[in-house]
Amino acid sequence: MSQTRTSQWREICLQAMREVEPDRRMATLEKLGRILRRDNHKYGPLWVDFAHAEVKRNGKLVYLTNLEFRLLRYLIERAGSLVSRDELLRSVWGYDSRAFTRTVDIHVHFLRQKLEQDAKRPELIVTVSGVGYKFVALADSER
Repeated sequence: MSQTRTSQWREICLQAMREVEPDRRMATLEKLGRILRRDNHKYGPLWVDFAHAEVKRNGKLVYLTNLEFRLLRYLIERAGSLVSRDELLRSVWGYDSRAFTRTVDIHVHFLRQKLEQDAKRPELIVTVSGVGYKFVALADSER
């Protein structure tokens, strides 16, 4: 999430906590939802629209499975932060246990094949060896 959106989000959360009336609190939370759903992101040749579940690379539509799209969204929403395989299994797949599985690695591989210029040398989704992944691309608005 960009620094501007993080600041807006933080301010609205504080505002919601101060509201006493339920209707006003709900209106504030709806405002928060609108900020979180600002859904167009551009990373060089990659364009992602969360609202319409669309991804384009160099202007051409990229077809992602529902799971690939949820994985991409989860990583983008945490851009710059390390996301562990366990966290991805819990949050994207809904797994409860610490099962050893290559599911995350395989889906990240498929995502890289579709999104990266060179999947063998990823620039968007990088591996943090033995831990997880990090979405490292800067949005064009942050450059």
